[in-house]
Amino acid sequence: MSEATAVVSHFLALQPFAPFDHEAAERLLTLVDRRLNDVAERLLAGDEVEVDLVLRDEAERWTAVGGCAGVRAALCEAFAMPDPPIDETGEFRAEWVLAHYAYRGNDLLPRLLPHLASLGVPALTDVLAAVTVVGEIVSRVDPATAYVEMDELIGRFLSADHETGIAVRSHLTLMEPAMRRATSAAARASQLVRDAGESDETRANALADSYKRLVEGPFRQFSWAMFCLGEGTWSDPPTLGVLRDRLVAAGGRLGHVTARVVIPELRNGEAHETLVWDGFAEHFVTEGVQISAQQVVDSAELAQCFVAGCEAGLAAIRFLDLSGPVPPLPEHDEPGRMPTWRRVQAFFGTNRLRLLDASLNTRHASLSVERLGLTDVNPCIQALVLSRRLLPSVESFSVRDSGGEVMISVSADALAATMPAWEFAVANLDQIPLATFLPANLDARMRIEQHNVAIRSAAWIAVDDAVGIIDGSPEVWEEEDRSLIDTRLHVVELAVRATRQHLGTPAPRLDSVAGSVAALRTWITQQRPTRARLAEHRSEFARLRMQWENWGPVPRHPLVSEDDTRDPNERQPRLRKAPKDLAFRTL
Repeated sequence: MSEATAVVSHFLALQPFAPFDHEAAERLLTLVDRRLNDVAERLLAGDEVEVDLVLRDEAERWTAVGGCAGVRAALCEAFAMPDPPIDETGEFRAEWVLAHYAYRGNDLLPRLLPHLASLGVPALTDVLAAVTVVGEIVSRVDPATAYVEMDELIGRFLSADHETGIAVRSHLTLMEPAMRRATSAAARASQLVRDAGESDETRANALADSYKRLVEGPFRQFSWAMFCLGEGTWSDPPTLGVLRDRLVAAGGRLGHVTARVVIPELRNGEAHETLVWDGFAEHFVTEGVQISAQQVVDSAELAQCFVAGCEAGLAAIRFLDLSGPVPPLPEHDEPGRMPTWRRVQAFFGTNRLRLLDASLNTRHASLSVERLGLTDVNPCIQALVLSRRLLPSVESFSVRDSGGEVMISVSADALAATMPAWEFAVANLDQIPLATFLPANLDARMRIEQHNVAIRSAAWIAVDDAVGIIDGSPEVWEEEDRSLIDTRLHVVELAVRATRQHLGTPAPRLDSVAGSVAALRTWITQQRPTRARLAEHRSEFARLRMQWENWGPVPRHPLVSEDDTRDPNERQPRLRKAPKDLAFRTL
């Protein structure tokens, strides 16, 4: 990277949280270039160098963000959130941003777009990738360094030959689970370092462990990837010692960063188990070499910023693979998207669920959310429907609330059975009715209630939706009203029939509901009634009304109290117009 480009990168990094003034940056850079040439000429001529008042005045007008008071305040400012989206380990949580803006995408975009322009990635239209890029930069103690590393990785990738770029991308994709494991372990160790209640030795050992995992893990992978992109040839990463020698010998900013990050004595001490903490002198000792704790802290923080910048850069690079028509529904093997685990967590956020923890690398996935109240049942099942699409090898999912009192468990097969009704509903309605998720809801209930009770409950949910559609309709039916009513009844019919098929055993209640709803649809589409009260004279609707009165009411889920406050924003679904552009609408 040329010196001029490096200067621009740092100028950009100074203002990552507000719309960037490109004209001011170019004007200042032009004056800096002119001044450097002038000073060089004067020095060669032996003339006196005076202060450049024009440059000084322009520099003083440069309104670099002085930064908020710490990372937490910076994140709150960047995303306009009352609480910072970082967990107790200090890791950025993109899904918490999405949860804060759930169902309010039009409020999130004005926050994101200026940041993306400032960071030089305005074309990034995957909302999860966009939030991740901004968050990875802002959440670091040195966001300027994180930004420069992001800019460097993107620049090297775009300049590299196609074969090298593909090889680097393939390797980083392959190593993503291992790097995530190392990063998470380093974050947990760093949390222990910050715990003032622990002994100095415990905190020092945690510091060494965090440093080792960061440097041996993601730093080694990303620094070698960046080096290979610059060299135009790919080979597997060498050991850390060899890597340090190669990169430092190559020089440049990457070599300088590597020299500061990799402490050979500390690395060797950890590898050979000779590293100890001297609590009296308060420094590390290994084979006669003393290493101050502050040096390790500085190296670890630089490594964190380097890795965060590379993660942001990789998110932007990955997006380049997203070409052609965007599928309306998520696919597990869709190119150009974020890693699957990030997408799964993001879908809980977009469904207004604050995810605390997730174990997804297993046949029986388990997740924990902050709360599971009355208004969270539908969003939770919808998040699981989407998660099942991304995790085809998972056999079952369980979601608990933070208190452990509520748990929704459902099989992957039941979620698959839910797909037809859900796909139809999401394509035609702007809100998803409860009955849409009937197969998954019944599967979850049968793990708690007796089977006959669970089936009656599921049947009542379908009846409740069907009766509510008619009762909630206007007195006079226009063509649009009949279309909406038929669409909503179609969702109920699809869900009931899918539930009946998934159940695989006789279920007269479900058969009765499906028949009544189908008859109602036939009446509406063929006879085109003009008033809601005419439905009261239909035998199928009278039967549904009687079933509604006798089979219920039932809670949305057996473990969720119906005393919970209902969502004030909950309303009757309306027909949905298909978006012309899926930019910022898919993850």
